[in-house]
Amino acid sequence: MDGPRGLALLDDVRREFDRTSLVVMDNFLRPEAVAQVAARVREDAETLGYRFTGANNVFLGTSAGAGGASDPAEVGRMHSKSTLAYDRIDPDSPLKALFHGEALLRFVSAVVGRPVFRSADPLGAMTVHVHHDRDEQDWHFDVSEYTAVLHLLAPEQGGVLEYVPRSRTAVEEDRDTLRAISAGERHSLTRELATTPGTLVLHSGRVSLHRVTPVHGATPRISATLSYNSIPGGRLNPYTRSLYFGRSQ
Repeated sequence: MDGPRGLALLDDVRREFDRTSLVVMDNFLRPEAVAQVAARVREDAETLGYRFTGANNVFLGTSAGAGGASDPAEVGRMHSKSTLAYDRIDPDSPLKALFHGEALLRFVSAVVGRPVFRSADPLGAMTVHVHHDRDEQDWHFDVSEYTAVLHLLAPEQGGVLEYVPRSRTAVEEDRDTLRAISAGERHSLTRELATTPGTLVLHSGRVSLHRVTPVHGATPRISATLSYNSIPGGRLNPYTRSLYFGRSQ
């Protein structure tokens, strides 16, 4: 990344990240690596993953609003998905090698413009999400500041990442906008990103409202999320751990 091509790439992705809080790196993983990882985590998620069905607080318990995580204005629709926690991902997985390698950490830091640290959460530092037929992820803001999402398997239909760039302040100040989005009304700034295996998506999910649309078909949508924060030791809150992993540790 220190050569002319690497520096030019960083300039491009920095500008895009500053503008939209999200950048896309196509062909980040080689096809053989994608196939290997997807097959293993798909198998592990069936036996070791947690199956969630419920509704989430849009701010995942991080809002300053008086109502807290149970505030009706902040609770979305019922949905389902499966999650493989960090401590149940194979220790020898290439995903963990990537997460703990210095190259990706330096890259994320360079893109966001400041040093970042890997999440220290025992369950949510890195996770694998599997969305089967009719599964989805409702609108929410992340607890971690930055998330690198690796697309591993694309569904036959659906499974689109929808996001509203840098929208947190707006929806915190205007609950009518939040209710409208949660009810299905499309915001004028909403962008879409299809699932493409091998792609890396780096985004600031704490400031940009986002969701995964319903998946349709026999092939699930599989992605891995690697979480980072600007301070060391960052962790999820108890609400989010209980919601998506069914346990606190």
